[in-house]
Amino acid sequence: MIKILHVYHDLMNLYGDWANAEVLALELKTRGYEASVDKKSVGDKLLFENYDAVYIGSATERSLIACIYDIMHYKAQLLKRIEDGMQVLATGNSHELFGKAVTDVSGKRHETLGLLDFETVQGSARVTGDCVCKASFLGDRLVGFINRASIGQSGDIDRPFTDELGPGANEKSNAEGIKYKNLLGTYLTGPVLIRNPPLLRYIADSIIGCEAEKEDVRADLSGNKSFFIFQEKAYAMALSELTARIGRT
Repeated sequence: MIKILHVYHDLMNLYGDWANAEVLALELKTRGYEASVDKKSVGDKLLFENYDAVYIGSATERSLIACIYDIMHYKAQLLKRIEDGMQVLATGNSHELFGKAVTDVSGKRHETLGLLDFETVQGSARVTGDCVCKASFLGDRLVGFINRASIGQSGDIDRPFTDELGPGANEKSNAEGIKYKNLLGTYLTGPVLIRNPPLLRYIADSIIGCEAEKEDVRADLSGNKSFFIFQEKAYAMALSELTARIGRT
């Protein structure tokens, strides 16, 4: 059984983010694996050692701060599992948890997990936009939408996503996101894995340990073949429409 933890499923779930954990379990099931999704939130006891993968979605700025103070109770446990190679996907502003600190709009600095050397500053104005980006670990482009309140991130870290359309991590860069071992974070929000079949397959490959596999190994064991067909068509349509804007910007 492959166990997926959707942590802070209620507080960090703004734009249909819940679908990422569910479609990942579906992808694994159609490959012939048993997979389940557990949902935990603030106040629940978190045992990261019991899971093969963790998903965290996007939140309001207030909810993000609340989750910072909860997850810090589990800092040593979580960072150890990341070092051990556990798959973690953090979309929207949730990936800010893995930097050194988040400074809110009032100027108060909140220390975060400190895994990577960057900090985030929140602002009163929102940064939004459709995105097309290249991923350093994939040959495919990804599509999505960003809606964040952070002014930007500081810190000299490798950013896995290079935006051809849409905002980067700060006004001086068109790159965004984080990647460390099997931790992947991006400002892309919502059902990112449904919108991007290549990313869904990459995450599933990482969990089951066949990153180098190129062929489509999915079997229609659950009667979901039509879902994946429509998923691919929707991705192709979105990519075509959004890349058409690049030449006009």
